[in-house]
Amino acid sequence: MPAQPRPLIIVGCGQIVTHHCSALAALPPGTFRVVALVDPSTERRRVIAAQLREEASSHLLDKEKPLAEHASLDDVLRAENMDDMCPKPALFISVPHDLHVPLAKHALDAGLDVIMEKPLAPTLEGCRELLQHTDQSTGMLIISEQSPYWQEVAKAKELLQAGAIGTLISAAAYYYESMRDNITSGTDAAGGLGWRASLERAGGGIVIDGGLHWLRPLREFCGEVESVVGVCRNAEAGLGMEGETLAHALLKMSKSVSSSYQTQPANSGQLVATFSANMMHTAPMAHGECPYFRLTGTKGEMIIYGTGLNPDGGGGLKLYNEEHVGGIDLFPRDRQGGFFLGFLGVWEVVAGILADEDRGKASDTVRNAAADVGVALALYKSSESGKWEDCEQFLNSETS
Repeated sequence: MPAQPRPLIIVGCGQIVTHHCSALAALPPGTFRVVALVDPSTERRRVIAAQLREEASSHLLDKEKPLAEHASLDDVLRAENMDDMCPKPALFISVPHDLHVPLAKHALDAGLDVIMEKPLAPTLEGCRELLQHTDQSTGMLIISEQSPYWQEVAKAKELLQAGAIGTLISAAAYYYESMRDNITSGTDAAGGLGWRASLERAGGGIVIDGGLHWLRPLREFCGEVESVVGVCRNAEAGLGMEGETLAHALLKMSKSVSSSYQTQPANSGQLVATFSANMMHTAPMAHGECPYFRLTGTKGEMIIYGTGLNPDGGGGLKLYNEEHVGGIDLFPRDRQGGFFLGFLGVWEVVAGILADEDRGKASDTVRNAAADVGVALALYKSSESGKWEDCEQFLNSETS
């Protein structure tokens, strides 16, 4: 780690940032120091500033200098003397999807390193812009997708690679939540989803938003997605969303495998995974009854429990194989934290990339994020065409 904490400017103070702040507070002291908050909402800046003071004043804030607040990125770039800060600040961008490309490019053009929430961009054109821009910038772009560091996901991948369930022949992901108990997205002053309800601002509905946290683990487990067929529907009027609230898809994986456990039995065809996503307004949901992930191999199965996206759930991993015929909990289903512990994992990786100035690893996060968007947009295209849509061609033909 650097001798001095890395100054960090947080751009966007929405609900999801509260989880990132908790992760930053859990890092070793001296890793980051938050120097400024940027958001057009004075109230949202107040909420995040209060959390930082209450939760982590010991090392995330400068006791001798007040936390700066600004309404826009332009304001902070004008007001804060970046060249006088040592080390130079990094920016964490967590804003509506349609602002990802312009804000990231603006910060990179200012020579700053940028950490940004997923998705990379809501369109293929935006992904192409950022892929090209990062190759030409002095600053690094890092996409903070936490699902690979969801400890249950990471452990399941480790067990797959160790052959714990043999050859992986089926994988299923099911992302489901109700705004009744949602603590990740937040609501606007009227109790609605705010910008997330806008097709223009979000780029889609549940798939390109929370659904990416389930599509990435499928890619971690199964390899790259070759093609997709599926359907998207808006089936919950109460949410007021313009995009889809429900999606079901089959994902055909590439014949080129990265791990031996992905090599399919002879004459069995390519590995196919299923992906489902469902968001409800106020309806109670059967958390704990349906796994978030189910991985079936030739020698057993694993499940990641669907215990709810709340501080008391989102975790648990169970392994079934010849050694554990009745199953064994490797992480208990009542384990607190679960999904949200992935935020700490991704910030540990981000801190390492920044400290090492590792442009290769930074680029990997961007290209993986582009691939996630490619799968989501292929699903949208398939829902319209009613046909299998090729993810590699769909992404690469537009970005080459």
